[in-house]
Amino acid sequence: MRGIDKSGVLITGGCGDIGLAVARRFLDAGARVMLADRLSARKGKALIARKLESREVAFVSCDVTRTASLDAAFAAAMKFLGRLDTVICNAGIALNESFLTATEKAWASTLAVNLTGSFLTAQRAARLMVKNRRRAHGRRGTILFTGSWVQDMPFPNGTSYCSSKAGQHMLAKVMAQELASQGINVSLVAPGMVYAGLTKRIYDQNKRFAKLVDQLIPVGRMSTAEEIAGSFLFLASEDGAYITGTSLLVDGGATLVRRN
Repeated sequence: MRGIDKSGVLITGGCGDIGLAVARRFLDAGARVMLADRLSARKGKALIARKLESREVAFVSCDVTRTASLDAAFAAAMKFLGRLDTVICNAGIALNESFLTATEKAWASTLAVNLTGSFLTAQRAARLMVKNRRRAHGRRGTILFTGSWVQDMPFPNGTSYCSSKAGQHMLAKVMAQELASQGINVSLVAPGMVYAGLTKRIYDQNKRFAKLVDQLIPVGRMSTAEEIAGSFLFLASEDGAYITGTSLLVDGGATLVRRN
């Protein structure tokens, strides 16, 4: 993809399966990458050394719900990268509870990470990017969110998660509208069911859940993290320079509601 070489990229939630897959794609395209995650510095550095094996990637411990932690992470990113061209708000959690049994604690925790954490991360990114010199197509930077196919439709036991992703979706649209004239593009990549992380573990252990997933997705399988990663790279590249305020749905047709 054009425009990625020598660019600076920060990814929150960077040590999960999707974060690592996205990092790998950007590194392969010539970018320098800072991964931010709640892991300790020792564990985070060991993980990226084992998984990515590149001198162009670094790690910083970060809790996106704490402003002081985010400020420290952005300072570390600027020191390592020199400039932020792409920031990916990927940190997220999912606590599955039915509406009637959902707890206030689960609700608050999910929104704190998925929605408020996205807002705090994106705002800091934008404040730095407006200081960047404009590059190709007048762009100063790109802010991307890891959304979800359930940002537009409900899913069983997804009260807090679906609500947080719907809020994130609107946050991205408002940002895109306000920041377009500043040369900052804002969009979401909205995966469907990904065979990674918690979903992978549940799929492998819960036959009922696995059957539901297999029946739900028209293409007949979940995606891999690698199949999601390319969409982030595209939106950050020069090929995606005219795209802002949109949600790139990568769901294997799940939102089509499969009918046999």
